[in-house]
Amino acid sequence: MNIIYSETASELVEQFYFPQFAISVSDWEWDFTNKERGLLRDVWPILEELFDLFSPYKEKIASYCLLSGSGSILHACLLDMLKKGLAPKTVEAVYAYCLELSEDQVRQLLIDMLNTEAEPMDKASFWECLEMSSKKPEDKWHFSRFYRHPLESMKELVELSRELILLYQPYLEKGRAERQAYAKTFLSEGFLEELFSRFNVAFDENETIYLHIVSPWIIRLSISSDISQNEGQTRWSLVASSRIDQLIESRREIDSDSFANTLKILSDATRYNVFVALTKPHAKSKDIAKDLAITGAAVSFHTQKLINAQLLVVNRDDKDIKYNPNKALLKEVIAKLEADFALGD
Repeated sequence: MNIIYSETASELVEQFYFPQFAISVSDWEWDFTNKERGLLRDVWPILEELFDLFSPYKEKIASYCLLSGSGSILHACLLDMLKKGLAPKTVEAVYAYCLELSEDQVRQLLIDMLNTEAEPMDKASFWECLEMSSKKPEDKWHFSRFYRHPLESMKELVELSRELILLYQPYLEKGRAERQAYAKTFLSEGFLEELFSRFNVAFDENETIYLHIVSPWIIRLSISSDISQNEGQTRWSLVASSRIDQLIESRREIDSDSFANTLKILSDATRYNVFVALTKPHAKSKDIAKDLAITGAAVSFHTQKLINAQLLVVNRDDKDIKYNPNKALLKEVIAKLEADFALGD
């Protein structure tokens, strides 16, 4: 695989994650074990500062800083620039690009953001994508308003972002040394392969990965193929926060803490049923929601919980099955139960 890393691009990506600081930790889709909290001991005070800093802007952020699985609408604009071979050096360059977009171009970005479900809808209209998405009702309303007034909404977004990204600058600087050190580790031979082997993910030799390293308080490991696909060559965008490998490693072997957390994740009856359904061929979020009498947003929420707990892994071998259960982890859980209660006797 070909890995392309840019510190400048990484800092742009990080700054556009500011909307997540309008969400409290209790609402996050990651359930932290005690071991993970220990690994991030110095991060929690910084997160609390950031939540307090951005809390007064919570309503405006929700209105204009639209989010999808791969990031915010500002990330979508940045990736759109990369698709076209542009290489912005500053947030102002991204803002200038955003403000130059036509109504149709902004609306297409919104469609692309919505059309990132497990079952993408080819040539679907915005309203079809919105209806079939797993967004919460209030989020659907924000998307619809942005779509109806694309240029006005984009201008409001840029003005809000200019103000809030200024607030984030001390934190961007605070994490710089750790990001730089982590990037060197990440780019070392075998590190990326080892990291993704834990998720049963492999990349072909002809695939290109655009790597973005962000500060530890972003707490993220996400990958998407939003950049482009040319001549059979897939280009991926990978965002990884420093220390993410430590968080993943902490769950690699079952101990009392991770064992209890796994049981906690599986103990929710609805989530368990979503887990089973997602590993079946041709599983679709809308069908799972209908069968279980829950919302699409609930399916999305439970799916992310299962992924973060490493109970779901992406299936790249069978196009009809998006996820596989993490059989190794499930076997460890079963083995511990058998050992603790002498079930084999």
